[in-house]
Amino acid sequence: MSNRKEFKRILPAANLPMFPDYSIDEEAYRKHLRWLMTFDIGGLVISGHAGELESLTPKEKIRVAEIARSEIPSHLPMVVGCTGLSTRELIECAQDAKAAGADGLLVMPIPHFAFGAVDRPELIVPCFEALAETVDLPMVVFRYGAKTGLMYSVEVLLKIAEKIPQVVAIKDSSFDYESAWVAFQNFPRKINFIVAHGSLFLIRFATSDGAISSFSNVVPEYITELFRLAHSGQMQAATALFNKIRPLSDAIYHKQPLMQHWVVEKEALVARGRFPRAVVRPPFQPLLPEHIEGIRAAVAAAGLAPLA
Repeated sequence: MSNRKEFKRILPAANLPMFPDYSIDEEAYRKHLRWLMTFDIGGLVISGHAGELESLTPKEKIRVAEIARSEIPSHLPMVVGCTGLSTRELIECAQDAKAAGADGLLVMPIPHFAFGAVDRPELIVPCFEALAETVDLPMVVFRYGAKTGLMYSVEVLLKIAEKIPQVVAIKDSSFDYESAWVAFQNFPRKINFIVAHGSLFLIRFATSDGAISSFSNVVPEYITELFRLAHSGQMQAATALFNKIRPLSDAIYHKQPLMQHWVVEKEALVARGRFPRAVVRPPFQPLLPEHIEGIRAAVAAAGLAPLA
């Protein structure tokens, strides 16, 4: 484990551009990844929720990972999202990710965990043990918010980290980040805390080790600088920068249902001149014209619209 890459700082979760027929626009994807790598990032996350992981076929997931690996240099960590309806499916997804060159796994909860398992270590830990035994890669445990019914309790997180040495980080997208962070301060080994939700970055960057965030794939130049400022205690400058992007953060996280925020991000990337179009696969739905105008206005207000 000592030679393995560490997951910290800003790891943008890349959106996946598509053609109108829902096929993957490989050229636009390569261009997007190259652009993200011009910033001071700690790695890239591909095939996360923002990359529409759940709508991709197994072959498409492999292809997306292969494209990304061919663009991402070996020194920069590539973390691949893994999900499934069962432990077997999760393992198969992780095996494909490893074969395509993943340096680590972002492990989503199995949906059935919502049926009363998220505070029961004896029901959660065996899944991670089986995954670690079969696919020996560093893992980032994805902790969802409480409204999903899939938010692991602090007890479950501690037990996963205790039993599975491959767990090196927790992506906490809950609104209970602080209690988990405090609980891990006396853990026997270092577990990196990686946050999400751009609307909370100003506060959480002061204590976190970084972020896995699709918002940072929309405004990488601002989020990398925000992390640098907040993490080093320069809160006045961090606050001024955060206020500049707050309208865009609100447009992504608070103006639409959470399910739709990847759609909003694609529209923001179109408004920035970074994506050719904002196509999403169902069940995600295109935005109404008035919502798109609001996103364009937020991009322009942040000074991020392309030059005329």
